[in-house]
Amino acid sequence: MANKYEVKEPGNLLTFLAEQSGGMSRNKIRERLQDGCITVNGAPIRLAKHELEEGDTVEMLSKAHGTRSSRRPLSELEVLHEDAEMIAIHKPAGLLSVASAKEGEKHALALLREQLSTIRRPVRLWPVHRLDRDTSGVLLFAKSVE
Repeated sequence: MANKYEVKEPGNLLTFLAEQSGGMSRNKIRERLQDGCITVNGAPIRLAKHELEEGDTVEMLSKAHGTRSSRRPLSELEVLHEDAEMIAIHKPAGLLSVASAKEGEKHALALLREQLSTIRRPVRLWPVHRLDRDTSGVLLFAKSVE
């Protein structure tokens, strides 16, 4: 099942869907975005801040049409680049970059350390910067303090 909407005036995708979806929460809409269930003019969009133009067609597909199942599990982060000094990963939206007072275990730094470490050789990493929880993108970690 899919819901199709025509954009009547410019704005951002999350706000548009929150108004059109009949009470669906913004968090549920973000989940649908990450699942690949939202298309604009036929192309899957994962960015909540995507700017819509008048005349665009937005379609919200059922969860069965999503692509999350074909993506890596959250416990396995996608490594984009690695060399002697640094490692770059794709941080998905919904995941913290580093630990916080409320979230001590499920964050990119801990998941990446776990993913790269062996019993005999634990990996030490230092965050170069952070991304907000709801932001996906490239996240860099240094392999040394220097």
